Amino acid sequence: MKKEKTKVPKISFRKSIPGYLFVLPLFIPLLIFNYYPPISGIYHSFFDWNNIGTSTFIGLDNFKELFQDEVFLNSIPTMLKLMIPKLIIGIVVPLIFAEMIFAVRNSRAKYWYRVLTLLPMVAPGVVNLMIWRFIYDPANGIVTTISHLFGGTENIDMMGNPSTVILAVILIGFPWIGGTSVLIYMSGIMSISNEVIEASQLDGCSTLKRIFYIDLPALLGQIKYFLVFGIIGGLQDYGTQMVLTKGGPGYETYVPGYHMYMEAFNSQRMGYACAIGTVMFVVIFVITVATYRFVRTRD
Repeated sequence: MKKEKTKVPKISFRKSIPGYLFVLPLFIPLLIFNYYPPISGIYHSFFDWNNIGTSTFIGLDNFKELFQDEVFLNSIPTMLKLMIPKLIIGIVVPLIFAEMIFAVRNSRAKYWYRVLTLLPMVAPGVVNLMIWRFIYDPANGIVTTISHLFGGTENIDMMGNPSTVILAVILIGFPWIGGTSVLIYMSGIMSISNEVIEASQLDGCSTLKRIFYIDLPALLGQIKYFLVFGIIGGLQDYGTQMVLTKGGPGYETYVPGYHMYMEAFNSQRMGYACAIGTVMFVVIFVITVATYRFVRTRD
């Protein structure tokens, strides 16, 4: 038997006007502050536009120059060196810590562990970077102090050494569990039915097997979330370069986002910076769509 289609009652536009009017104050700021800037950036990427305001249409010249720009091309591998380890850390480490908290028997201790993971959010990100600047300070920093305690005589400048600066940037934020990531994983683990967990225990399932065969399939939605936003954040991020490295030493930590900033506000080449931003937007959009297409959450 064919199922009869449920008829949805049509609501006239006139009756919907009050609803649209209530929603309009929310959409106007959204259009002005969230949609207009990127659309304007894409438009001005086809112009020779300086910071004073004068602009001349030059077509694809900015993009042609961009893909011949050695600084930009060399910044892409640097971005990947920083992004891939941070992406893995951002997905795996909070998951491990969430499983450790979940395994705690005492409910009060479990509550305080969750609170402690949120406390680092109180301090702004810039403050966190300034703390790490002190840690890496070659004269009086913690790294140098520890080295001296173990008999070292030279000051250690991890941020000024080309062979260690990438590692130093990746280590920022250690132990990488502060914020909401642990709690998002915790909510997913706690949503798993107690009957399923108890049945697995009765069948002799070890903790590792339970994590791999029960927890991870249930957490694919959270993993996809961290994967997508980790990629977007990694492609856009240049805060560490702004506060700590200035892209150095040399161009060792130069990333596309920082190159865009320098071209816009240091070289006053706003149109060229818009071209960099447009390319980054296209890459982020394609990667996001591909991630959502190929990393599907199991029901």
